[in-house]
Amino acid sequence: MVVSVLTPLQLNAGAGLLQNQGLAPNAALVTVIADYNNTALISPLLDTISVATAGNILSPSNINDLETLGAVDCPALSDSVPDNYPSLPTSNDPPGFTGLLTDTANTYMGNGDLSKFVQALSIADGYASQTNTFVNSAVNSQTYLGNTFTTTNDMITGDITTVNLATTAFAQDLANLGNLIALNNLDNLGAPLALVQRIVAIVGNVPVLSIYFIEQGVPEDVVINLNNPTISVADSVQKLMYEAMLRITGDNLAQILRVLGVTTTGIATMADLLNPVRLFPLSFQSLTAPTAQGLRAIYTNNTGSVNSNLANELPLYVVSSLS
Repeated sequence: MVVSVLTPLQLNAGAGLLQNQGLAPNAALVTVIADYNNTALISPLLDTISVATAGNILSPSNINDLETLGAVDCPALSDSVPDNYPSLPTSNDPPGFTGLLTDTANTYMGNGDLSKFVQALSIADGYASQTNTFVNSAVNSQTYLGNTFTTTNDMITGDITTVNLATTAFAQDLANLGNLIALNNLDNLGAPLALVQRIVAIVGNVPVLSIYFIEQGVPEDVVINLNNPTISVADSVQKLMYEAMLRITGDNLAQILRVLGVTTTGIATMADLLNPVRLFPLSFQSLTAPTAQGLRAIYTNNTGSVNSNLANELPLYVVSSLS
C-alpha cells in the first residue's frame, strides 16, 4: 500500500483550487482568446486560413500573406505575429497569433500528459530555488549584520581589508614578524611598553633592555616591574623607552629579533619594531585608518610620509597620543 504524503484536508483544498477539473491552461486566458477569435473581424479570417490550409485551396505564399496580414501596421487587427518578432512561429491549427498562444499553453501543460508538466514544473522550481539562494545571498550581503562589516570584502576577511587591501603582501609582512604582535594586546600595538612586555612574556627579562632603559632615565621601579602585565607608565616614560630603543642595534638587536622570531628585513634599531613602515615593508602603502569620512590611507608615498589630513579626520585622543 502506498502511503500518501497529503492529508485529506490538503486533497480537498487542492480539489477546490482546481475546481475538480484538474490542471489545464489558465481559464481566463482561454476565455479571452475565444472572445477575440469570435469577433466579426477575426473569425472570418481564421476560418479562411483553416479551410484553405486543410483543403490546400490556397498556395503557401497566399496563406502566409493571410497570416502576416497587417503584421507591420497593426497585428491585433489580423491576429498576426508582430513584425518585430519574426522568430515566433505562426500557427495554422489553430491559426493566427492566438493559435500560437493556445499551442504554447497546451505545450506547457504537456498536451494532455500532465506528467510532462509536473517534470517541467519540478525542474523550474529547482532552478528557481537554487538561483534564489545566490540572488538572496547577494542582496542580503548588502545589509548583513548591519554596520558590523562595511563591505563584502570586509565580511569575507573578518575586517582585515579595512586595515589593508593588499592582503597577500600584508600576510607576508605578518608572517615575517614572527611572534612580535600580541593578539590579546592589539590596542597597545606600537607602544614601547607593549613591545617590552611582549619580549618579557616570551623569554623573561632581558638584561640589555634594563641597562639601556636605566641609562636613558627610565625609573628603576618601572624597569624592575616590566614583567608585570598590569603595569602602567606615563607617556613621558614611554618616550624615554623609545629613545633607549633607538640606541639598541647590532648584536643586541639581533638577540631581540631572534627572541621574537622576526625575519623582516630593514630593521636597523629596536625602535624600528614600533614603526609600521619598517614592520610592513611590503604593504605599508595600503594601510588605512577608519575616520568619520570613511577609510583613509595612512601613508601617501613609498617613503612613508604620513597623510596630513588624518590630523583633522582622526579623533582627538588618537592624534594627541601620536604627538
